[in-house]
Amino acid sequence: MNLNKIIMALCLSTMSYQTFAGSPIEPIMVDIPSGSFEMGSLDEEDAEPIHKVVLPAFSLGKYEVTVKEFRRFITATNYQTPTECYHQLDSWFIGGTSGSWDNNELTTSEFQPVNCIGWQAADAYVKWLAKETGKPYRLPSEAEWEYAARAGTKTKYFFGDDLAQTEICKYENTADLTGENILQRDSNSSYVNFANGKSNCVDHSAYASIVGMYKPNPFGLHDMISNVVEFLADCYLPNYEKAPLNGEAHIDDKCERRVTRGGSWHWNTFPLNQRGSITEDFIGGVEGFRVALDGKSGTESSITKLFKSELQIAQQTEQKHRDAKPDYPKPVTNLTIKQDKGMVTLNWDKSTEADVKNYRIYRNSGVGSLFKLLASNIMDSTFKDANADVHQYEYSVVAVRQHLQSDYSNFVATKAGGWVKTPERIEAESAVKISGTSVGRTSDVDGKYNLTGAGGISNEAKLEYQIDVAQSGEYVLTYRVASPRNTKGFTVFVNGKELEVQKVTETGGYHEWQTQQGSKLHLKKGKNRLTLNSLDNNWKLNWLALKQD
Repeated sequence: MNLNKIIMALCLSTMSYQTFAGSPIEPIMVDIPSGSFEMGSLDEEDAEPIHKVVLPAFSLGKYEVTVKEFRRFITATNYQTPTECYHQLDSWFIGGTSGSWDNNELTTSEFQPVNCIGWQAADAYVKWLAKETGKPYRLPSEAEWEYAARAGTKTKYFFGDDLAQTEICKYENTADLTGENILQRDSNSSYVNFANGKSNCVDHSAYASIVGMYKPNPFGLHDMISNVVEFLADCYLPNYEKAPLNGEAHIDDKCERRVTRGGSWHWNTFPLNQRGSITEDFIGGVEGFRVALDGKSGTESSITKLFKSELQIAQQTEQKHRDAKPDYPKPVTNLTIKQDKGMVTLNWDKSTEADVKNYRIYRNSGVGSLFKLLASNIMDSTFKDANADVHQYEYSVVAVRQHLQSDYSNFVATKAGGWVKTPERIEAESAVKISGTSVGRTSDVDGKYNLTGAGGISNEAKLEYQIDVAQSGEYVLTYRVASPRNTKGFTVFVNGKELEVQKVTETGGYHEWQTQQGSKLHLKKGKNRLTLNSLDNNWKLNWLALKQD
């Protein structure tokens, strides 16, 4: 072969590669038979009424769309994807930070589901796929998704009800002990006491998993109810009163929100009938999608077959990696607590496993809040904490083997502080009884903690303080608060007697703190009980103060 022929062959080879690289990878599909099912649930208001849906046959992606498949779309179209994503971890997602579908710290494989794209990019992908292939690819409807996810079953999950949450890890990548280990390591945060908690098993994936690593449902679909939340075609309705009965998506002229279904590695598993929704412009790190197709899928293309073989190699390699990991230690048992003059002493049963050499101590900032690491490399089965605060919080202990920690021991709690001398500042968390709110680290200029919660202090929160008053008289109440809006405030009770309502006015946000003044309170000398009953949400409290008038 002369030089010209060699150059021509190389050019043709390069052109073929470029064409191949820009061509879509048609997804591996599963044919879903026609049928009907009862859609909806009486457990959730937005899933009512229960109604019968009759669906024609269709096809659905066996897996969620991967980074590798999505890359073909970007290469071919130069679609401009978002450059910020709710993705980076710091005691859970902290907001939009730098990160994109191909450049974020939680995606490490081409065969993980693509994320950080938003609904609009997912919709653009399926439209491109349909145009390039001439096949009616699209996003699934909500009815199609639930019908396919159920696969003829009627239980909470397609594999049963799993009330103990011990079976889920065979079928899905969800919030589990693996995730708890890595979450504590990477961000000093926890699934425990967060949202719907964690499952009681090990799925071997801390973040998003390579697709198809777990058992499929009866239709042969993988990762249907976890790994990543899935975008759907429907506009979200607050209930099913206007829902189509033929399996089609509900589409309005303008969608305020799009329906999502399934959970993710970030959440404990949601039931099959649980609905979600999201705005089209929200860009998150736990959302992805899979592809639907009208009718049967037909013969796989050569590009799809190549992708399939590459995915199988990635799955096999990942499985070998998981199989080589050591077992997690057994949980610590019989944790007890003693509290004496500011010193907390913990004791527990020494592990019976010979290769468990040390322990870690976890403490939360208040009963029911997230556990954070307090101490590590504890060699004995006892620990003393001389930094006990006046409010009530909990401890737990884990055993450690080769940097893998066990599940948490039983929880033990301190006793709430005694009587606070007045006039002095009263820390918000020093209440002897707290309900409807939680303790968190404060963003204020001083103080360790404040009272907060999802949406701030709730409208049903109750706080009870024990105060020891030096002298009878009139006292002016002031309070250090943060709130993004004007609220109804709280009602004050002294020794069970209802006094005035104290307003909480807008400060500029949850991290903008102001000292606001209330009315005068008459306090008797000696011990008094001061109770605050919240009348609204969206406010936080750092401290109270009583100054004699």
